[in-house]
Amino acid sequence: MATIKFRARGTNEQREIYLRLSAGRSVNIQAKTGYTIHSKLWKYDKIAKGVNKGKLSEFGQPKQSDAIGKRLKEQLDSLTTEINKRFNQATEKGEPITPEWLTNQINSLQNKGTKEQQNKGDLLTYTDHYISYLPDHVQRSGKRGVSKNTIQKFVTLKARVVDFQKAKRRRYNIVDVSPDFIRLFDGFLRKNGYSDNYIGTLSINLKTMCKNARKDGFKVSSDLDMITGVKSEVQRVILTFEELEQIRQTTFKREALGNARDWLLIGCYTGQRVSDLLKLTKDNLVFKSGLELIELTQIKTGKRVSLPIHPVVKEILDKNEGDFPYKISDVKFNVYIKEVCEIAKINKRINGSKMNPETMRKEQGTYPKHELITSHVCRRSFATNHYGDIPTPILMSATGHATEKKFLIYIGKTATEQAQQLAEYWAKSAMMNKKETNLKVIKKVSG
Repeated sequence: MATIKFRARGTNEQREIYLRLSAGRSVNIQAKTGYTIHSKLWKYDKIAKGVNKGKLSEFGQPKQSDAIGKRLKEQLDSLTTEINKRFNQATEKGEPITPEWLTNQINSLQNKGTKEQQNKGDLLTYTDHYISYLPDHVQRSGKRGVSKNTIQKFVTLKARVVDFQKAKRRRYNIVDVSPDFIRLFDGFLRKNGYSDNYIGTLSINLKTMCKNARKDGFKVSSDLDMITGVKSEVQRVILTFEELEQIRQTTFKREALGNARDWLLIGCYTGQRVSDLLKLTKDNLVFKSGLELIELTQIKTGKRVSLPIHPVVKEILDKNEGDFPYKISDVKFNVYIKEVCEIAKINKRINGSKMNPETMRKEQGTYPKHELITSHVCRRSFATNHYGDIPTPILMSATGHATEKKFLIYIGKTATEQAQQLAEYWAKSAMMNKKETNLKVIKKVSG
Protein backbone atom coordinates (compact mmCIF):
# COMPACT_ATOMS: atom_id res chain seq x y z
CA MET A 1 0.00 0.00 0.00
CA ALA A 2 1.16 3.51 -0.81
CA THR A 3 1.86 6.22 1.75
CA ILE A 4 0.49 9.67 0.99
CA LYS A 5 1.58 12.88 2.69
CA PHE A 6 1.06 16.55 1.94
CA ARG A 7 3.61 19.33 2.04
CA ALA A 8 3.25 23.12 1.77
CA ARG A 9 6.02 24.60 -0.36
CA GLY A 10 6.93 28.09 -1.54
CA THR A 11 8.80 31.23 -0.57
CA ASN A 12 5.75 33.49 -0.26
CA GLU A 13 3.23 33.45 2.59
CA GLN A 14 0.82 31.67 0.25
CA ARG A 15 2.12 28.09 -0.23
CA GLU A 16 1.36 25.47 -2.87
CA ILE A 17 0.17 22.15 -1.44
CA TYR A 18 1.90 19.10 -2.95
CA LEU A 19 0.92 15.46 -2.63
CA ARG A 20 3.82 13.01 -2.10
CA LEU A 21 3.19 9.37 -2.88
CA SER A 22 5.67 6.71 -1.79
CA ALA A 23 5.60 2.91 -1.99
CA GLY A 24 8.76 1.11 -0.98
CA ARG A 25 11.98 2.09 -2.68
CA SER A 26 10.59 2.09 -6.21
CA VAL A 27 8.04 4.89 -5.90
CA ASN A 28 8.70 8.31 -4.38
CA ILE A 29 6.94 11.02 -6.42
CA GLN A 30 5.03 14.23 -5.87
CA ALA A 31 2.70 16.59 -7.75
CA LYS A 32 0.75 19.82 -7.13
CA THR A 33 -2.77 19.32 -5.77
CA GLY A 34 -4.09 22.64 -7.07
CA TYR A 35 -4.75 23.81 -3.50
CA THR A 36 -2.92 26.63 -1.73
CA ILE A 37 -2.79 27.73 1.89
CA HIS A 38 -1.33 30.56 3.96
CA SER A 39 1.79 29.41 5.82
CA LYS A 40 0.24 30.41 9.16
CA LEU A 41 -2.72 28.09 8.54
CA TRP A 42 -0.53 25.03 7.88
CA LYS A 43 0.26 22.69 10.78
CA TYR A 44 3.81 21.50 10.11
CA ASP A 45 4.94 18.02 11.23
CA LYS A 46 8.07 17.65 13.31
CA ILE A 47 10.96 15.57 11.96
CA ALA A 48 11.11 12.34 13.96
CA LYS A 49 14.65 11.09 13.19
CA GLY A 50 18.14 12.21 12.22
CA VAL A 51 20.14 15.35 12.83
CA ASN A 52 17.08 17.54 12.27
CA LYS A 53 14.94 15.68 14.80
CA GLY A 54 12.38 17.97 16.43
CA LYS A 55 12.54 20.60 13.72
CA LEU A 56 9.55 21.42 11.52
CA SER A 57 9.31 19.80 8.10
CA GLU A 58 7.31 20.93 5.07
CA PHE A 59 4.88 18.05 5.62
CA GLY A 60 1.72 18.48 7.59
CA GLN A 61 -1.94 19.33 7.24
CA PRO A 62 -4.29 22.33 7.43
CA LYS A 63 -5.00 23.62 10.93
CA GLN A 64 -8.53 22.82 12.10
CA SER A 65 -9.11 26.19 13.76
CA ASP A 66 -11.88 27.34 11.42
CA ALA A 67 -14.35 26.14 8.77
CA ILE A 68 -11.90 26.90 5.93
CA GLY A 69 -9.21 24.64 7.40
CA LYS A 70 -11.70 21.88 8.13
CA ARG A 71 -13.06 21.99 4.59
CA LEU A 72 -9.57 21.87 3.08
CA LYS A 73 -8.67 18.90 5.34
CA GLU A 74 -11.74 17.05 4.06
CA GLN A 75 -10.73 17.78 0.46
CA LEU A 76 -7.20 16.47 1.03
CA ASP A 77 -8.52 13.36 2.81
CA SER A 78 -10.80 12.67 -0.14
CA LEU A 79 -7.87 13.13 -2.53
CA THR A 80 -5.82 10.66 -0.45
CA THR A 81 -8.57 8.02 -0.66
CA GLU A 82 -9.00 8.37 -4.43
CA ILE A 83 -5.26 8.38 -5.25
CA ASN A 84 -4.74 5.27 -3.11
CA LYS A 85 -7.57 3.54 -4.95
CA ARG A 86 -6.16 4.48 -8.36
CA PHE A 87 -2.63 3.50 -7.30
CA ASN A 88 -3.80 -0.01 -6.36
CA GLN A 89 -5.71 -0.38 -9.65
CA ALA A 90 -2.70 0.82 -11.69
CA THR A 91 -0.32 -1.50 -9.81
CA GLU A 92 -2.55 -4.53 -10.50
CA LYS A 93 -2.50 -3.66 -14.20
CA GLY A 94 1.26 -3.18 -14.19
CA GLU A 95 1.05 0.50 -15.18
CA PRO A 96 4.18 2.60 -14.50
CA ILE A 97 3.74 4.95 -11.54
CA THR A 98 5.48 8.17 -12.60
CA PRO A 99 5.21 11.87 -11.70
CA GLU A 100 3.22 12.34 -14.95
CA TRP A 101 0.84 9.55 -13.89
CA LEU A 102 0.26 11.25 -10.50
CA THR A 103 -0.32 14.67 -12.11
CA ASN A 104 -2.83 13.16 -14.55
CA GLN A 105 -4.74 11.44 -11.74
CA ILE A 106 -4.96 14.66 -9.69
CA ASN A 107 -6.05 16.66 -12.75
CA SER A 108 -8.70 14.06 -13.49
CA LEU A 109 -10.02 14.14 -9.92
CA GLN A 110 -9.99 17.94 -9.93
CA ASN A 111 -11.92 18.07 -13.20
CA LYS A 112 -8.96 19.62 -14.97
CA GLY A 113 -8.42 16.88 -17.50
CA THR A 114 -8.93 18.89 -20.69
CA LYS A 115 -7.34 22.12 -21.85
CA GLU A 116 -10.79 23.71 -22.09
CA GLN A 117 -11.51 22.83 -18.47
CA GLN A 118 -8.14 24.16 -17.37
CA ASN A 119 -8.75 27.45 -19.21
CA LYS A 120 -11.93 27.96 -17.22
CA GLY A 121 -9.74 28.22 -14.13
CA ASP A 122 -7.95 31.16 -15.75
CA LEU A 123 -8.90 34.36 -13.91
CA LEU A 124 -9.62 36.47 -16.99
CA THR A 125 -11.53 33.66 -18.71
CA TYR A 126 -13.75 33.26 -15.67
CA THR A 127 -14.20 37.05 -15.40
CA ASP A 128 -15.60 37.06 -18.96
CA HIS A 129 -17.88 34.18 -18.01
CA TYR A 130 -19.06 35.99 -14.85
CA ILE A 131 -19.80 39.24 -16.73
CA SER A 132 -21.87 37.32 -19.29
CA TYR A 133 -23.69 35.52 -16.45
CA LEU A 134 -24.70 38.67 -14.50
CA PRO A 135 -27.73 39.57 -16.69
CA ASP A 136 -29.24 36.17 -15.75
CA HIS A 137 -28.26 36.28 -12.07
CA VAL A 138 -31.31 35.83 -9.81
CA GLN A 139 -31.17 38.11 -6.77
CA ARG A 140 -32.56 37.30 -3.32
CA SER A 141 -35.60 39.41 -4.13
CA GLY A 142 -36.33 37.08 -7.06
CA LYS A 143 -35.46 39.74 -9.63
CA ARG A 144 -33.45 38.50 -12.59
CA GLY A 145 -30.35 40.41 -13.64
CA VAL A 146 -28.36 43.27 -12.14
CA SER A 147 -27.98 46.95 -12.93
CA LYS A 148 -25.76 48.27 -15.72
CA ASN A 149 -23.59 49.89 -13.04
CA THR A 150 -22.94 46.51 -11.40
CA ILE A 151 -21.92 44.96 -14.70
CA GLN A 152 -19.66 47.95 -15.41
CA LYS A 153 -17.89 47.39 -12.07
CA PHE A 154 -16.76 43.94 -13.21
CA VAL A 155 -15.83 45.22 -16.68
CA THR A 156 -13.61 47.74 -14.87
CA LEU A 157 -12.25 44.98 -12.64
CA LYS A 158 -11.23 42.98 -15.70
CA ALA A 159 -9.40 45.99 -17.17
CA ARG A 160 -7.37 46.43 -13.96
CA VAL A 161 -6.55 42.70 -13.81
CA VAL A 162 -5.33 42.88 -17.43
CA ASP A 163 -3.06 45.80 -16.48
CA PHE A 164 -1.79 43.90 -13.45
CA GLN A 165 -1.00 40.75 -15.43
CA LYS A 166 0.89 42.74 -18.05
CA ALA A 167 2.97 44.37 -15.32
CA LYS A 168 3.72 41.00 -13.70
CA ARG A 169 4.20 39.25 -17.07
CA ARG A 170 2.09 36.27 -16.09
CA ARG A 171 -1.47 35.01 -16.13
CA TYR A 172 -3.27 34.24 -12.89
CA ASN A 173 -5.82 31.57 -12.09
CA ILE A 174 -8.86 31.74 -9.80
CA VAL A 175 -7.00 29.74 -7.17
CA ASP A 176 -4.28 32.41 -7.05
CA VAL A 177 -6.66 35.03 -5.64
CA SER A 178 -5.65 35.15 -1.98
CA PRO A 179 -4.71 37.83 0.58
CA ASP A 180 -1.17 37.58 -0.82
CA PHE A 181 -2.48 38.26 -4.35
CA ILE A 182 -4.52 41.22 -3.06
CA ARG A 183 -1.42 42.67 -1.39
CA LEU A 184 0.44 42.66 -4.73
CA PHE A 185 -2.64 43.93 -6.62
CA ASP A 186 -3.09 46.72 -4.06
CA GLY A 187 0.55 47.79 -4.37
CA PHE A 188 0.37 47.86 -8.16
CA LEU A 189 -2.80 49.98 -8.17
CA ARG A 190 -1.53 52.45 -5.56
CA LYS A 191 1.68 52.85 -7.54
CA ASN A 192 -0.49 53.85 -10.49
CA GLY A 193 -2.37 56.51 -8.55
CA TYR A 194 -5.64 54.78 -7.70
CA SER A 195 -7.38 55.66 -4.42
CA ASP A 196 -7.82 53.33 -1.45
CA ASN A 197 -11.59 53.32 -1.93
CA TYR A 198 -11.30 52.36 -5.60
CA ILE A 199 -8.79 49.60 -4.76
CA GLY A 200 -10.94 48.38 -1.87
CA THR A 201 -13.98 48.10 -4.12
CA LEU A 202 -12.01 46.15 -6.74
CA SER A 203 -10.70 43.75 -4.07
CA ILE A 204 -14.17 43.04 -2.69
CA ASN A 205 -15.62 42.56 -6.19
CA LEU A 206 -12.80 40.15 -7.01
CA LYS A 207 -13.56 38.20 -3.83
CA THR A 208 -17.28 38.13 -4.69
CA MET A 209 -16.54 36.76 -8.16
CA CYS A 210 -14.20 34.06 -6.83
CA LYS A 211 -16.78 32.99 -4.24
CA ASN A 212 -19.18 32.50 -7.13
CA ALA A 213 -16.48 30.44 -8.89
CA ARG A 214 -16.31 28.24 -5.79
CA LYS A 215 -20.06 27.62 -6.09
CA ASP A 216 -19.44 26.68 -9.73
CA GLY A 217 -17.01 23.99 -8.58
CA PHE A 218 -13.69 25.73 -9.30
CA LYS A 219 -10.80 25.45 -6.90
CA VAL A 220 -10.17 28.65 -4.95
CA SER A 221 -7.60 29.71 -2.39
CA SER A 222 -8.22 28.17 1.03
CA ASP A 223 -8.08 31.63 2.58
CA LEU A 224 -10.21 33.43 -0.02
CA ASP A 225 -12.64 34.40 2.75
CA MET A 226 -9.85 36.25 4.57
CA ILE A 227 -9.62 38.88 1.82
CA THR A 228 -10.65 42.37 2.93
CA GLY A 229 -10.85 45.61 0.99
CA VAL A 230 -9.06 48.62 2.49
CA LYS A 231 -11.00 51.88 2.35
CA SER A 232 -10.23 55.35 3.65
CA GLU A 233 -12.70 57.54 5.49
CA VAL A 234 -14.93 59.34 3.01
CA GLN A 235 -16.63 62.67 3.62
CA ARG A 236 -20.32 61.95 3.15
CA VAL A 237 -21.81 64.99 1.43
CA ILE A 238 -25.39 65.83 2.37
CA LEU A 239 -27.66 68.86 2.20
CA THR A 240 -29.08 69.76 5.62
CA PHE A 241 -32.67 70.88 6.14
CA GLU A 242 -31.38 74.45 6.47
CA GLU A 243 -29.49 74.19 3.16
CA LEU A 244 -32.50 72.63 1.45
CA GLU A 245 -34.64 75.55 2.60
CA GLN A 246 -31.93 77.95 1.37
CA ILE A 247 -32.11 76.26 -2.05
CA ARG A 248 -35.93 76.31 -2.03
CA GLN A 249 -36.00 80.06 -1.36
CA THR A 250 -33.48 80.89 -4.11
CA THR A 251 -34.77 82.40 -7.36
CA PHE A 252 -33.24 81.14 -10.62
CA LYS A 253 -33.34 83.11 -13.84
CA ARG A 254 -32.85 80.03 -16.04
CA GLU A 255 -35.86 77.74 -16.26
CA ALA A 256 -33.59 74.67 -16.54
CA LEU A 257 -31.99 75.45 -13.18
CA GLY A 258 -35.35 76.01 -11.49
CA ASN A 259 -36.50 72.66 -12.87
CA ALA A 260 -33.31 70.93 -11.63
CA ARG A 261 -33.78 72.60 -8.22
CA ASP A 262 -37.28 71.10 -7.96
CA TRP A 263 -36.01 67.60 -8.84
CA LEU A 264 -33.23 68.00 -6.26
CA LEU A 265 -35.73 68.91 -3.53
CA ILE A 266 -38.01 66.01 -4.48
CA GLY A 267 -35.00 63.66 -4.34
CA CYS A 268 -33.94 64.88 -0.89
CA TYR A 269 -37.48 64.44 0.49
CA THR A 270 -38.13 61.01 -1.05
CA GLY A 271 -34.70 59.39 -0.77
CA GLN A 272 -34.74 57.76 -4.19
CA ARG A 273 -31.82 56.93 -6.45
CA VAL A 274 -31.54 59.14 -9.49
CA SER A 275 -32.42 56.16 -11.72
CA ASP A 276 -35.84 56.03 -10.01
CA LEU A 277 -36.24 59.72 -9.18
CA LEU A 278 -36.07 61.14 -12.70
CA LYS A 279 -38.53 58.55 -14.03
CA LEU A 280 -41.37 59.67 -11.75
CA THR A 281 -44.52 60.84 -13.55
CA LYS A 282 -48.12 61.61 -12.70
CA ASP A 283 -48.79 57.86 -13.00
CA ASN A 284 -46.77 57.30 -9.81
CA LEU A 285 -49.26 59.37 -7.77
CA VAL A 286 -52.00 57.31 -6.10
CA PHE A 287 -54.61 57.70 -3.35
CA LYS A 288 -54.87 54.99 -0.69
CA SER A 289 -56.68 55.10 2.66
CA GLY A 290 -57.17 58.83 2.26
CA LEU A 291 -53.47 59.47 1.62
CA GLU A 292 -51.82 60.75 -1.53
CA LEU A 293 -48.75 58.60 -2.13
CA ILE A 294 -45.84 58.23 -4.53
CA GLU A 295 -45.57 54.58 -5.58
CA LEU A 296 -42.73 53.09 -7.60
CA THR A 297 -40.75 49.90 -8.12
CA GLN A 298 -37.05 50.55 -7.55
CA ILE A 299 -34.97 49.57 -10.56
CA LYS A 300 -31.96 48.30 -8.61
CA THR A 301 -33.73 46.32 -5.86
CA GLY A 302 -37.04 45.46 -7.52
CA LYS A 303 -38.80 46.59 -4.33
CA ARG A 304 -42.20 48.24 -4.41
CA VAL A 305 -42.09 51.49 -2.42
CA SER A 306 -44.93 53.70 -1.18
CA LEU A 307 -44.01 57.19 0.05
CA PRO A 308 -46.22 59.84 1.64
CA ILE A 309 -45.84 63.21 -0.04
CA HIS A 310 -43.78 65.73 1.94
CA PRO A 311 -45.16 69.31 2.03
CA VAL A 312 -42.16 70.58 0.01
CA VAL A 313 -42.84 67.94 -2.66
CA LYS A 314 -46.58 68.75 -2.57
CA GLU A 315 -45.77 72.42 -3.19
CA ILE A 316 -43.75 71.50 -6.30
CA LEU A 317 -46.51 69.17 -7.59
CA ASP A 318 -49.16 71.87 -7.13
CA LYS A 319 -46.96 74.35 -8.98
CA ASN A 320 -46.85 71.89 -11.89
CA GLU A 321 -50.64 71.31 -11.88
CA GLY A 322 -50.35 68.03 -9.99
CA ASP A 323 -47.43 66.67 -11.98
CA PHE A 324 -43.69 66.29 -11.53
CA PRO A 325 -41.18 68.73 -13.10
CA TYR A 326 -40.38 68.16 -16.76
CA LYS A 327 -37.96 65.40 -17.72
CA ILE A 328 -34.20 65.82 -17.48
CA SER A 329 -31.34 63.36 -18.08
CA ASP A 330 -29.25 62.22 -15.13
CA VAL A 331 -26.16 63.70 -16.83
CA LYS A 332 -27.69 67.18 -17.06
CA PHE A 333 -29.14 66.80 -13.57
CA ASN A 334 -25.65 66.25 -12.13
CA VAL A 335 -24.33 69.31 -13.97
CA TYR A 336 -27.24 71.59 -13.10
CA ILE A 337 -27.48 70.82 -9.37
CA LYS A 338 -23.88 71.96 -8.85
CA GLU A 339 -24.83 75.29 -10.39
CA VAL A 340 -28.07 75.38 -8.39
CA CYS A 341 -26.16 74.95 -5.13
CA GLU A 342 -23.53 77.51 -6.15
CA ILE A 343 -26.20 80.16 -6.84
CA ALA A 344 -27.91 79.23 -3.54
CA LYS A 345 -24.54 79.93 -1.84
CA ILE A 346 -23.96 76.37 -0.61
CA ASN A 347 -20.25 77.09 -0.56
CA LYS A 348 -18.92 76.00 2.85
CA ARG A 349 -15.51 74.38 2.30
CA ILE A 350 -15.47 70.68 3.21
CA ASN A 351 -13.24 67.67 2.66
CA GLY A 352 -14.12 65.46 -0.26
CA SER A 353 -13.04 64.13 -3.62
CA LYS A 354 -13.86 65.18 -7.15
CA MET A 355 -12.81 64.21 -10.64
CA ASN A 356 -9.69 65.79 -12.08
CA PRO A 357 -10.56 66.34 -15.79
CA GLU A 358 -6.90 65.97 -16.80
CA THR A 359 -6.18 62.64 -15.06
CA MET A 360 -9.84 61.47 -15.06
CA ARG A 361 -9.38 60.28 -11.48
CA LYS A 362 -10.88 61.47 -8.22
CA GLU A 363 -8.62 63.55 -6.02
CA GLN A 364 -9.01 64.23 -2.30
CA GLY A 365 -9.01 67.82 -1.12
CA THR A 366 -10.99 70.68 0.44
CA TYR A 367 -13.56 72.21 -1.91
CA PRO A 368 -16.62 74.47 -1.79
CA LYS A 369 -19.54 72.17 -1.02
CA HIS A 370 -21.41 72.96 -4.23
CA GLU A 371 -18.54 71.46 -6.25
CA LEU A 372 -19.01 68.10 -4.51
CA ILE A 373 -22.76 67.86 -5.05
CA THR A 374 -23.89 64.90 -7.20
CA SER A 375 -27.21 63.16 -7.66
CA HIS A 376 -26.27 60.77 -4.85
CA VAL A 377 -26.80 63.62 -2.37
CA CYS A 378 -30.57 63.07 -2.61
CA ARG A 379 -30.74 59.59 -1.10
CA ARG A 380 -27.99 60.22 1.46
CA SER A 381 -29.49 63.55 2.61
CA PHE A 382 -32.90 61.93 3.10
CA ALA A 383 -31.45 59.04 5.13
CA THR A 384 -29.13 61.19 7.25
CA ASN A 385 -31.53 64.08 7.91
CA HIS A 386 -34.34 61.80 9.08
CA TYR A 387 -32.24 59.28 11.01
CA GLY A 388 -33.26 59.30 14.66
CA ASP A 389 -36.57 61.04 13.98
CA ILE A 390 -38.12 58.35 11.79
CA PRO A 391 -37.76 54.64 12.76
CA THR A 392 -34.83 53.10 10.89
CA PRO A 393 -36.89 50.26 9.31
CA ILE A 394 -39.19 52.86 7.74
CA LEU A 395 -36.21 54.81 6.37
CA MET A 396 -34.74 51.57 5.01
CA SER A 397 -38.00 50.72 3.25
CA ALA A 398 -37.76 54.07 1.45
CA THR A 399 -34.04 53.97 0.58
CA GLY A 400 -34.03 50.27 -0.33
CA HIS A 401 -31.24 49.18 2.06
CA ALA A 402 -31.34 45.45 2.78
CA THR A 403 -29.82 45.52 6.28
CA GLU A 404 -29.54 48.05 9.10
CA LYS A 405 -25.77 47.52 9.16
CA LYS A 406 -25.47 48.67 5.53
CA PHE A 407 -27.83 51.57 6.19
CA LEU A 408 -25.76 52.84 9.15
CA ILE A 409 -22.52 52.52 7.19
CA TYR A 410 -24.19 54.41 4.33
CA ILE A 411 -25.05 57.42 6.50
CA GLY A 412 -21.69 57.21 8.29
CA LYS A 413 -22.90 56.39 11.79
CA THR A 414 -20.10 54.95 13.92
CA ALA A 415 -20.64 52.65 16.89
CA THR A 416 -19.83 55.59 19.22
CA GLU A 417 -22.41 57.83 17.56
CA GLN A 418 -25.02 55.09 17.80
CA ALA A 419 -24.21 54.68 21.52
CA GLN A 420 -24.51 58.45 22.04
CA GLN A 421 -27.90 58.47 20.34
CA LEU A 422 -29.09 55.59 22.53
CA ALA A 423 -27.86 57.44 25.64
CA GLU A 424 -29.78 60.56 24.56
CA TYR A 425 -32.90 58.45 24.03
CA TRP A 426 -32.59 56.93 27.51
CA ALA A 427 -31.99 60.34 29.06
CA LYS A 428 -35.07 61.70 27.30
CA SER A 429 -37.12 58.70 28.46
CA ALA A 430 -35.88 59.17 32.03
CA MET A 431 -36.97 62.83 31.93
CA MET A 432 -40.42 61.84 30.68
CA ASN A 433 -40.77 59.19 33.39
CA LYS A 434 -39.67 61.69 36.03
CA LYS A 435 -42.22 64.19 34.76
CA GLU A 436 -44.99 61.60 34.92
CA THR A 437 -43.93 60.64 38.47
CA ASN A 438 -44.02 64.28 39.57
CA LEU A 439 -47.48 64.70 38.15
CA LYS A 440 -48.77 61.73 40.14
CA VAL A 441 -47.70 63.06 43.56
CA ILE A 442 -49.47 66.39 43.23
CA LYS A 443 -52.60 66.29 45.37
CA LYS A 444 -55.93 67.58 44.22
CA VAL A 445 -56.86 70.76 46.11
CA SER A 446 -60.53 71.08 47.05
CA GLY A 447 -62.28 74.40 46.41
